[in-house]
Amino acid sequence: MTLKYPAILFLIPVALALLYFAVRGAGVRRVLAFPLAQRNFRTAAFSESSVWIPFALRALGICLLIVALSRPQSSSSEVRRSSEGIDIMLALDVSASMKIEDTGTEDKNRLDVAKEVVKSFIAGRQDDRIGFLMFSGEAITLCPPTLDYAVLQESVDQSQMDVLRDGTAIGDAIATSAARLKDSTAKSRVIILVTDGDNNMGSIAPLTAGEIAAGYGLKVYAIALGTEGVVKVPQTVNVFGFQRKVYGTTTSSINPQLLQKIASETGGAFYRASDADSLKRVFAEINKLERTKVETKDRVLWEEHFQPFLLWGLLFLLADLVLRLTKFRVLPD
Repeated sequence: MTLKYPAILFLIPVALALLYFAVRGAGVRRVLAFPLAQRNFRTAAFSESSVWIPFALRALGICLLIVALSRPQSSSSEVRRSSEGIDIMLALDVSASMKIEDTGTEDKNRLDVAKEVVKSFIAGRQDDRIGFLMFSGEAITLCPPTLDYAVLQESVDQSQMDVLRDGTAIGDAIATSAARLKDSTAKSRVIILVTDGDNNMGSIAPLTAGEIAAGYGLKVYAIALGTEGVVKVPQTVNVFGFQRKVYGTTTSSINPQLLQKIASETGGAFYRASDADSLKRVFAEINKLERTKVETKDRVLWEEHFQPFLLWGLLFLLADLVLRLTKFRVLPD
C-alpha cells in the first residue's frame, strides 16, 4: 500500500503539538447551567483520566483523519501484449546422404547436428507459429504451424532417415511448406529449408515451387549443409554376429546455384554450412533477421483505502465528545 500525498503526514506532529498545548493550557473547566458558587469548581490536572483519555481519543481521531487525507492506495498492474507474429515452416532433409559424418562433431552425422540446431532455434522463439516437415524423395508434414513448442520439439525428434522414399525432393518440400503457410495472416511468413543434396525426385520442380512460394509472399531461407566431393559415410556390417560400424566413401553433391536462385526470387537468403558451428551461425543470423515485433502496454489500476481511516477517525472524535460530555465531565467537589 502506498500514499498518494505522503507529505500530508507531516501535519500529524504539528496537530498533536497544538492539541497538547491547547489542552494543557486550558485544563478542563465546565460551567453548569444553574447557579452555583464558582468556588465549587476546580480545574482538572492533565494527569487525571478525565483529561488524557479524551485527549488520546481526540489525538488518535485527528491522526486517522490526516492519514485518510494522504490517500492510502494499492495498485495492480495489467499488461496488454500485442505482437506481430511470424509463421515459419522448417523443412529438414532426411535423405540417406544425411548419414554422412562431416560436420566436425564426433559420432554425429548431418541429421543429428541439424536436428540439434533446429531444436535450439525453436527454443529461442516465442509468439511465432512454427511448423515442421521432413523430406527425402517425398515430403511429409510432422507438425503444422503451432505455438505448442513442446509438440514441435517432439516432431523434430521423431524425424529420421529410411522412413520415406529415398532421394531429394526439394520442390515438394517447398511446395508442401507453402501450402501450410498460404492462408496465414501473419505479417511475415518464412520457409527454412535445410538440405545436403541436389533435387533428383519429386513431382514439382524446385523453381516452380519457388515461384509458388513467391506468389504467396513467402520467403525461403535455403541452407546447404555439408561439404561437396568425396566424403566418408558410415555403414553397419555384421562381423561374427556383432554389429560394427565401418566407413566407406561416397560423392556428395549440392546445387548451390539452384538454392540461391530460389532464395533470391522469394526475397529470402542462401547460406552454406559446412559444419556444426557454421550451421549454428546461419540459424542465429536468420533468428536476428526474422524477429517478432512485440508491443506491451502497462495499465495500473489504483484502489483507494482511505475509507476505514476516515470512519475510525470520526468514531474516535465522536467518542471523545461523548466522554467529555458524560463520564469525564468535570463536576463540582
